[in-house]
Amino acid sequence: MNSKIIRISFIFISFIFLSPVVNAKNIEAYYSAEFGIVGEVARAHATFTSNGRSYTLDANIQAVGAIAKTVTNNLKERHISNGHIVKGLLVTDVYQMIKSYGVYNSTTIYRVNHKRKRVTRHYIKWEKSKEIINEKVRLGYYGRDDLMTLFMNLSKHIKKKHKSKNYRFSVVGADRKNGRVDVIVPSENSLKQMKILMGEGKKGDWYSKVVMYRKLYNSEKGELEVRIGKEGLVEKAVLKDLIFFGDVRIIRQ
Repeated sequence: MNSKIIRISFIFISFIFLSPVVNAKNIEAYYSAEFGIVGEVARAHATFTSNGRSYTLDANIQAVGAIAKTVTNNLKERHISNGHIVKGLLVTDVYQMIKSYGVYNSTTIYRVNHKRKRVTRHYIKWEKSKEIINEKVRLGYYGRDDLMTLFMNLSKHIKKKHKSKNYRFSVVGADRKNGRVDVIVPSENSLKQMKILMGEGKKGDWYSKVVMYRKLYNSEKGELEVRIGKEGLVEKAVLKDLIFFGDVRIIRQ
């Protein structure tokens, strides 16, 4: 098993917690990441809390099993999104990623200035508690969604969930140059193929392909196929065609 594959699992399991009920006080979901014939390699627990005006999304992810923990140096991640709510949509203000593995710890903080339409990225890394990197940059794009809220808002962004169409978003925490993430509602022919892979699902489920434009091992663009339940929660997601390794599957528990 290669540690990069498990890190891919962490990347995607962090972002697929969805719910359209943004006025709820508390929501939680559990997910499992499986890889090829190896089986489960990571688990996530995500929570959403809100008072109707502001929100917090918090996802904790960790490697599962002796092999996965060994090849990743017991990798753990936490993703936190804080922001406000406008007309039922979550609008990110601060998005933070915290990682620990072996003797290393790091935090990446994205701050969004909506008035000036600016995004800054502050990255700090420690080795054995000693700071080794501390850099802050202004990014070349602006977005109201981050990688967690995009999925939370997706059911509102896409009104016609069964009509084939390509949607493009600028997402905080995505591609460093432009934050680009594409969401594609499949054509009839593509949908048939997706259902073979993802399963037929229940009445009201809908399907999409999410393209993150980040080269993840042998998956050239980081293409994630997703089946979403009628209540807005991801039921299953698959990162396809990791050459020689198989698919990464993310399943709601």
